[in-house]
Amino acid sequence: MKRDIKLKWFYPHPVETIWECLTNPEILKQWNLASSGFRAEVGFKWMEVTKPRPKMDWDGKMYFEVLEVIPLQKLSYSFKGGPGEGVYNLDTVVNWILVPKDGGTELHLEQTGFKGMKNYISSFIMEMGWKNKVAKRFQQALTNFTDDSTPVR
Repeated sequence: MKRDIKLKWFYPHPVETIWECLTNPEILKQWNLASSGFRAEVGFKWMEVTKPRPKMDWDGKMYFEVLEVIPLQKLSYSFKGGPGEGVYNLDTVVNWILVPKDGGTELHLEQTGFKGMKNYISSFIMEMGWKNKVAKRFQQALTNFTDDSTPVR
């Protein structure tokens, strides 16, 4: 089994503003887990820790590495996790793609590489997290950054 996550949102802000929210470490702390001095540079690695889920063979550690940076267009990084350090049963790639559109920016999120039954199930859980938690925190961080409370369409 294989599945990918593909989501998109529209923000009435220029790509420069959305890019800043995706790559500025201080803004990232408001909506994402990137608390390790994130840098939008190919090869930059960081790790985050959250609640372990032993039933899913996951120790709560997430390993990331920036794979591609096209300023104002695309940010791509690996997202790995598993039951212990160096053992990954989740090996995905997250792509953030910015598209100027209708006086704002369409932000695409693609997380690819969910393989096998456990990861297939995990993809649905992660998709709900992206939709219901991360997107709301991103909107709040964007609002804080722009001091504009225009809702997302």
